[in-house]
Amino acid sequence: MPVGRSAGEKEGGTTTAAAPPAETTRWSSLAATTASLVAIGLGGAALLVWWVLAFHPANARLWMVPAGLVLLGTPILAWLSLCLYAGPCTAVRDAPVHV
Repeated sequence: MPVGRSAGEKEGGTTTAAAPPAETTRWSSLAATTASLVAIGLGGAALLVWWVLAFHPANARLWMVPAGLVLLGTPILAWLSLCLYAGPCTAVRDAPVHV
Protein backbone atom coordinates (compact mmCIF):
# COMPACT_ATOMS: atom_id res chain seq x y z
CA MET A 1 0.00 0.00 0.00
CA PRO A 2 1.43 3.39 -0.94
CA VAL A 3 2.23 5.86 1.81
CA GLY A 4 -0.60 8.24 2.72
CA ARG A 5 -3.57 6.03 1.81
CA SER A 6 -5.96 4.28 4.13
CA ALA A 7 -6.76 0.60 3.78
CA GLY A 8 -10.07 1.14 1.95
CA GLU A 9 -8.96 3.99 -0.30
CA LYS A 10 -8.54 3.50 -4.05
CA GLU A 11 -6.03 5.32 -6.18
CA GLY A 12 -8.59 7.97 -7.24
CA GLY A 13 -9.24 8.95 -3.64
CA THR A 14 -12.58 7.18 -3.25
CA THR A 15 -13.19 4.58 -0.64
CA THR A 16 -14.25 1.00 -1.27
CA ALA A 17 -16.34 0.60 1.88
CA ALA A 18 -20.03 0.05 1.14
CA ALA A 19 -22.79 1.83 3.02
CA PRO A 20 -24.22 -0.15 5.92
CA PRO A 21 -27.38 -2.09 5.10
CA ALA A 22 -30.67 -0.47 6.03
CA GLU A 23 -31.43 -3.16 8.60
CA THR A 24 -28.19 -2.47 10.49
CA THR A 25 -28.89 1.26 10.49
CA ARG A 26 -32.43 0.62 11.71
CA TRP A 27 -31.28 -1.50 14.64
CA SER A 28 -28.52 0.94 15.60
CA SER A 29 -30.96 3.85 15.64
CA LEU A 30 -33.39 1.76 17.68
CA ALA A 31 -30.60 0.95 20.15
CA ALA A 32 -29.63 4.62 20.41
CA THR A 33 -33.24 5.64 20.98
CA THR A 34 -33.70 2.96 23.62
CA ALA A 35 -30.49 4.01 25.38
CA SER A 36 -31.57 7.66 25.49
CA LEU A 37 -35.04 6.74 26.76
CA VAL A 38 -33.48 4.60 29.50
CA ALA A 39 -31.17 7.47 30.46
CA ILE A 40 -34.10 9.90 30.71
CA GLY A 41 -36.11 7.41 32.77
CA LEU A 42 -33.19 6.86 35.13
CA GLY A 43 -32.86 10.62 35.50
CA GLY A 44 -36.51 10.82 36.54
CA ALA A 45 -36.07 7.97 39.02
CA ALA A 46 -32.96 9.64 40.44
CA LEU A 47 -34.83 12.92 40.83
CA LEU A 48 -37.62 11.17 42.75
CA VAL A 49 -35.16 9.30 44.99
CA TRP A 50 -33.29 12.53 45.70
CA TRP A 51 -36.54 14.26 46.64
CA VAL A 52 -37.60 11.39 48.93
CA LEU A 53 -34.26 11.28 50.72
CA ALA A 54 -33.55 15.00 51.02
CA PHE A 55 -36.80 16.97 50.88
CA HIS A 56 -39.76 14.70 51.69
CA PRO A 57 -39.57 15.05 55.50
CA ALA A 58 -40.02 18.82 55.19
CA ASN A 59 -42.38 18.68 52.16
CA ALA A 60 -40.05 21.09 50.39
CA ARG A 61 -39.34 21.43 46.69
CA LEU A 62 -42.55 19.72 45.68
CA TRP A 63 -41.95 20.63 42.02
CA MET A 64 -39.50 17.71 41.89
CA VAL A 65 -42.29 15.13 42.24
CA PRO A 66 -44.26 15.89 39.05
CA ALA A 67 -41.03 16.57 37.15
CA GLY A 68 -39.63 13.22 38.23
CA LEU A 69 -42.86 11.42 37.36
CA VAL A 70 -42.93 13.00 33.90
CA LEU A 71 -39.29 12.08 33.29
CA LEU A 72 -39.95 8.56 34.53
CA GLY A 73 -43.22 7.94 32.65
CA THR A 74 -42.64 9.64 29.31
CA PRO A 75 -39.89 7.26 28.11
CA ILE A 76 -42.13 4.28 28.85
CA LEU A 77 -44.92 5.69 26.67
CA ALA A 78 -42.48 6.74 23.95
CA TRP A 79 -40.84 3.31 23.88
CA LEU A 80 -44.22 1.57 23.66
CA SER A 81 -45.31 3.79 20.79
CA LEU A 82 -42.04 3.26 18.93
CA CYS A 83 -42.08 -0.47 19.47
CA LEU A 84 -45.73 -1.01 18.61
CA TYR A 85 -46.00 1.28 15.60
CA ALA A 86 -42.54 1.85 14.13
CA GLY A 87 -40.18 -0.68 15.65
CA PRO A 88 -39.51 -4.38 15.54
CA CYS A 89 -43.12 -5.24 16.37
CA THR A 90 -44.29 -3.98 12.96
CA ALA A 91 -42.60 -6.91 11.22
CA VAL A 92 -44.68 -9.30 13.30
CA ARG A 93 -47.84 -7.22 13.02
CA ASP A 94 -47.59 -6.70 9.24
CA ALA A 95 -46.50 -10.25 8.42
CA PRO A 96 -48.77 -12.08 5.98
CA VAL A 97 -51.04 -14.67 7.51
CA HIS A 98 -50.69 -18.14 5.98
CA VAL A 99 -53.99 -20.00 6.16
